[in-house]
Amino acid sequence: VFMRDAINKHLKPQGGRAFYIDPSYIIRSVPITSTDHIYCSRLAHDAVHTAMRGYTGVCVGAIHNVICMFKSKLIASGKKKLKVRGSTWQSCVQSCQMPASLSGAKTAASA
Repeated sequence: VFMRDAINKHLKPQGGRAFYIDPSYIIRSVPITSTDHIYCSRLAHDAVHTAMRGYTGVCVGAIHNVICMFKSKLIASGKKKLKVRGSTWQSCVQSCQMPASLSGAKTAASA
């Protein structure tokens, strides 16, 4: 919180702002794995290097296993809708080991 306040004090004259997300508010459906640690470390490393290069107004993320920079305005421009019975959502349900009730697929009991 101290760092957030210091950064906000520095950015306020320029119209900037920093946010702090308390990790205790993050909900995870499966235990962390070593792969998660590697992925998060890679994102953190690239985010710091992006900031040190002077890029602003961007977020760091992965597309097809390649770390990319995305304009923050592009990310915040609107919501993307997923088909509940589509392969993207079903892959998410399976990889996160979510309960079947969140899959959106009709089961024999609900049919």
